[in-house]
Amino acid sequence: MNYRTERWPVVTLSLIAINTLVWLISLICHITTDGAADEWIMTHLWLAPATAPWYAWLTSMFVHAGIMHLLGNMLYLFLFGCCAEDLIGRGWFLLYYLLGGFISELAFIAVSPLHFASDIPSGGASGAISTCLGMYLLLRPAAEIEFKYFFFFWFMVFTFRSGEFEVPAWMAIGFWFLEDVAHMIWNIYFPSHGGGVAFGAHVGGLLAGLAFIGLSKLAAKKGAGSNPSTCLLSPEEIQAAAGLNQAPTSLEIPTIFLSENAVQSGPFTLTQIQGRLARHELDAETLYWSEGMTEWGNVKDLA
Repeated sequence: MNYRTERWPVVTLSLIAINTLVWLISLICHITTDGAADEWIMTHLWLAPATAPWYAWLTSMFVHAGIMHLLGNMLYLFLFGCCAEDLIGRGWFLLYYLLGGFISELAFIAVSPLHFASDIPSGGASGAISTCLGMYLLLRPAAEIEFKYFFFFWFMVFTFRSGEFEVPAWMAIGFWFLEDVAHMIWNIYFPSHGGGVAFGAHVGGLLAGLAFIGLSKLAAKKGAGSNPSTCLLSPEEIQAAAGLNQAPTSLEIPTIFLSENAVQSGPFTLTQIQGRLARHELDAETLYWSEGMTEWGNVKDLA
């Protein structure tokens, strides 16, 4: 992810810690009771719509079926959650994360054969994490996501290959979303081939993330001339959306340099860059650099 957060992602790291702690406690209970605790955990913490207690709607977002289930989810939460939290603020990010988790659960129940009468438990953070992907998709649609790959095989001699490539966020996330939609439709018509993955929750979570940011940006544009506290975006995004050229706050340190037609300038703050982008003052080929970067990036990635 070619994004450097301006503040510590406290909420994202806390969510990762809670998910990990719940899994560790579940593992300890499983070991110390020879598996007898598994039934209680499944009944009380996982979400079976027909039988689960009310609080399972929340706890089911923090339980996982195994170490690979946990690690896979936490990797995506770290990558996309840190960026979304930094761009919209900690409070709104936590609210959207939890609301997206609830919506993803409702979406999964909606596409399940028995709906609210189902007694099959479901759990995991993937629905709420899909909300993070939906938010990121609207916050940084043109940003490049870098993929690294490797493979090896043995045929007479051992061969190992590795490399990397980049694709725009809208393409990477869009492909993943369409794949989940296809799996969801398949599971509706062939419910016995679901494989245990809640594709409906993924689809519902991502659509929730898109809706949250879309409505927030719409509210920011309509309320640009009113009190910023009534908008659902951070002060920096409100300034960028309104095209205000305000001086940087005391919390912002200018660290970004620009290269326009081989002429370098700076340093600037992120707010100043976003304001100039909103007013179309920067050429599409303008490059930027900040401390820690190994090469220049396109300034559109900062939008």
